[in-house]
Amino acid sequence: MNPIGMHYGFWSHNWDEIQYIPLMEKQARLGFDISEVASAEWAYYDDAKLRELKACADHNGLKITYSIGLEPKYDLASDDPAVRETGIRHVTRILESMPKVGATVLNGVSYAGWQAMPDYGITMDEKRRKEDLAVDSMKKLMKVAEDNGVLYCCEVVNRFEQYLLNTAAEGVAFVKRLESPNAKVLLDTFHMNIEEDDLVQAILDTGDLLGHFHTGERNRMPPGSTRSLPWEAMAAALKQINYQGALVMEPFVLMGGSIAYDIKVWRDLVPGADEAKLDQMAADACRFLKELTA
Repeated sequence: MNPIGMHYGFWSHNWDEIQYIPLMEKQARLGFDISEVASAEWAYYDDAKLRELKACADHNGLKITYSIGLEPKYDLASDDPAVRETGIRHVTRILESMPKVGATVLNGVSYAGWQAMPDYGITMDEKRRKEDLAVDSMKKLMKVAEDNGVLYCCEVVNRFEQYLLNTAAEGVAFVKRLESPNAKVLLDTFHMNIEEDDLVQAILDTGDLLGHFHTGERNRMPPGSTRSLPWEAMAAALKQINYQGALVMEPFVLMGGSIAYDIKVWRDLVPGADEAKLDQMAADACRFLKELTA
């Protein structure tokens, strides 16, 4: 059975309002094995704070994974060398903080700016030029990842959030260029549903380069809540490639606030949902994934 996790943003309206100790206590109570946290926040906590958070995770039997969506000021594919260098320093700090809490997976849009789009339609030559910038930046980070025992997982996302890595095939080709055993691909069922011709084949084609796996329904509801995706077939594909990593759900259902704005939640996906309702949805989704991968 794969360990099952929950992204930190599910219960909140704003990125900056997360209270991690009660969150981790809740996640453990609901049956989760992993708490996925904001890397850009945790990397800037002092050591005392990190020890406190690790103690809470350990007490509740949780592992920690780091999630990231690089801000434009840290864009590793920026045309501005100063921005790229700032991004390298920022991600280095993240990677070096991870052993302090026992975290071994960094995942997300970790190779360029999240939602950083060109100002115009681009050619494949221009896309390759931007990929080259990202690869150059990332190669400088891979030794740091290796030294800190971190799998650096590059997330394949839909065309509306980034343009460099939209398919599993693009993700695989990109991480191979990094020439590091710690460079891996992150697939996400929400994004895959938009971009892949065949979700199952995308998993099979990624194979042993799959380092992390995000789950959610087509509309970012918790996995299993609509059964709109081929969950059983995807689970079988994960077993076929012997994927032993985590399945972390990343649902977003709440209107209002910075999270909804960034994720583009423009309607109330769960009308009248209070905390108890959200807790039940999370617990049900956790149980669904555990049964799926048993």
